[in-house]
This record gives sequence, structure tokens and C-alpha cells, in this order.
Amino acid sequence: MNMVSDMEERAALDDGVARFLGVCAQDGELRLSDIRSKAASELKRYGDDLVTHLTQQGVTVPPAIQIAGTEDGRITVLGEHPAKEQIETLVNNDTRLLKWFKEIEVLFEILRRSELRGTEAQLEAQRFNLGLTSIGSVAFFSLR
Repeated sequence: MNMVSDMEERAALDDGVARFLGVCAQDGELRLSDIRSKAASELKRYGDDLVTHLTQQGVTVPPAIQIAGTEDGRITVLGEHPAKEQIETLVNNDTRLLKWFKEIEVLFEILRRSELRGTEAQLEAQRFNLGLTSIGSVAFFSLR
């Protein structure tokens, strides 16, 4: 991973983006650290909430669950999870969970785009993944 320079860290986004992301900086400027904090917080909350819903349906972690978005705006479970169809049905039929996943995806894509700035790597060749493990949730990118 490339580190974001101090100069990029201090770069502020406009107020409209800050409102869209639901992030407020103390000095009136939104920094990448604010987005990073919001992304981490939402990832944890989402993971905890999704695990609760899955547990109510008899789906446990482990085994770990790897979720990614699809081109048509839904989610898919990657890999051979035994409850793959049940997980996909739950999230894809719950607009709150699906919308929340997409919001987290946007936050992490903003961060990833800043990490890739100045490199030859392109975000379009990568896919956002959300993993649920027995010790919590994790966000990462893989090649499409």
C-alpha cells in the first residue's frame, strides 16, 4: 500500500462531500483522516449488525464471509461459503443493509483512490471486499 503524503492528508474536500459522507471535521475542513475514521467506524458497526442478523438466521462466523458488490448494485458472497445463498438473499433483500454496504464501499474507494494516486495502479481494476471474521470485519481490495 502507498502512504498518503502529509500534503494530501491536509487537503480539504468541499462541504457538500463532507455532508454526503456524514463527516464533520473540528476545524471545518474534511481530511482523509476524517474519512478513514468514518470508514473504520462504519465498517465495525456494519459488521456487528450483519453478524447479528446472520446469527438470527442460524449463520455463524466462522467460516469467514467475503462480500463484494456486483455491477448491478447487489452483493455477492465470494468463495465457497456454506450459507452463500442465504447471506446474499438477506443482504440483497434488506435495503438498509445493502445501502449501508454501498456507503462503506464508497468511503473505502475514496481512501483507496488517494492511496493509488501517483501510481500506475487503477482503482477500476480492483474490487472492494468486506470480510467478516470471528475477530471482526475487515475491508480490502482485490483484483477483478
